[in-house]
Amino acid sequence: MQLNIFNGDCAYDAWRKSGETSPALIWRESYLEGRLPGPDVSLEEFEQIRAEELHRLMPELNFEKLLNFLRNMDRTITGLSKEDSALLWFDACMYDQIMLSRVLFLLNDTPAAVFLVCEDVAWGSAPELFAKKKGEAALLSRDDIALYAAAWKAVTEGADALKEFLATRKTDRFPYLAKALARYLQEYPDVDGLGRSERQLLEIIRSGEHTGSGIFRALGKYEEYPFMGDTMCWRLLEELVEKGLLSIRPGQDEKTYYLR
Repeated sequence: MQLNIFNGDCAYDAWRKSGETSPALIWRESYLEGRLPGPDVSLEEFEQIRAEELHRLMPELNFEKLLNFLRNMDRTITGLSKEDSALLWFDACMYDQIMLSRVLFLLNDTPAAVFLVCEDVAWGSAPELFAKKKGEAALLSRDDIALYAAAWKAVTEGADALKEFLATRKTDRFPYLAKALARYLQEYPDVDGLGRSERQLLEIIRSGEHTGSGIFRALGKYEEYPFMGDTMCWRLLEELVEKGLLSIRPGQDEKTYYLR
């Protein structure tokens, strides 16, 4: 069996529109928010903690359903055999590259063959690309998979581990990975307690953009590879309100944000 793994529902839907019918898995997780347990934590404990974090961020989602979903997702990956293969469809942004590192961390302990298609493209907008790019998929070596697995470990271990990874590991074959990890480092708080995305949001508001939708659209212009979804943007804005840096004014159609 060849299992196709996608970075989200939009990519999966576009792939189906291209005529594909083989087995597929949508990786519905975001590792840019919430606590990430270290690599020594068991899979069961990792899933428990992540379900708790996702429920905290999105309390409207049932905890037990989240936990079962994460378990099913992980077990699909870890259950692959040497007769199976995985074809991964991802893009260049930080969101995808860190997700990809987690997927390959799990695949590192399986005997399955792994193929990767990684392009700077919004897969959900390009169903016609799937047939073309499938033939160009790169077969990853065990060293390639181990490199991504090590990147995941560095992500979970913190800033010093990330700096060491970038300084000592050869990532020439995967330039998107190196850029993503360098960008991820910038999310760690500075002396003012703010990460790069928070500083960018404040700058956008300072420049005169106040509506939530306008702020979100402007945020992507700051990124070489835009990665942030709107719900993450709203949560960051709310955190800046909680920190006393922004105030909210209710509007007829949507909230507006101002510097305090």
